[in-house]
Order: sequence, then C-alpha cells, then structure tokens
Amino acid sequence: MRLYEGMFIISDTVAGSDWEGTVNQVHDLLKNRGAEILQSEKWDERKFAYKLKGHKRGSYLLVYFNAPEDSILHIKRDLQLSDNVLRALIVKTDKIKESKSEEKSATIISEDASHAPVASE
Repeated sequence: MRLYEGMFIISDTVAGSDWEGTVNQVHDLLKNRGAEILQSEKWDERKFAYKLKGHKRGSYLLVYFNAPEDSILHIKRDLQLSDNVLRALIVKTDKIKESKSEEKSATIISEDASHAPVASE
C-alpha cells in the first residue's frame, strides 16, 4: 500500500445540489479498488479557463488515501467513466500536507507575530 494524493474536479451542477452524495461516490469508487481514505477536503469552486466536458465551473475535492499500486490504473479508468468527475489527478506522496484551513490559521499567527515591536538601535 502506498500513500496517494488525489485531486478531483467535480461537476458544478452536481456539487451544488448533492455534494455529500458525490463525495461518497468518489470515496466508494476508491474503496471498491482497495483504497483506504485517510483525509478528504473540499476546496473552492472555480471558473475554468476553458470548458471541461461542457462545464464552465467546477468544485475541487482533495483526497489522501492508501491504495495498492496496481489498483491506480483501475481507479483512473473508473473516474474517467464517472459523469460527476470532470477531471482527476492522482500522484504518489510521502506525507499528508496541511489543509488550507490550517495554513490560513498558521499564516494569521505568523502575521500577528510580525507586528510585535522590534528594538531599534
């Protein structure tokens, strides 16, 4: 089993009406191929530079999961056949990166520290 990071672009029409159902569908698709979901996070909805399968907008889903190496080709094929997933990128990774909300709070803390008075000569 290896650790993978998957970024999935979900159709805006489906994401707006049934986000949880769509996330469960992606998770089930991964689990059916032997994957173990470790972390899942919704990112922003964005406008595309060009249409993807006829859509101008989409929502991003970031998933960290453990899976057997030989199952990734099957997972990618299943994702291509899905109507709700417009595009997917799966890469090997060594560790789970901080979530966007954790990064924002870390940035705020570091910004507050930078406003501390500094002794001048």
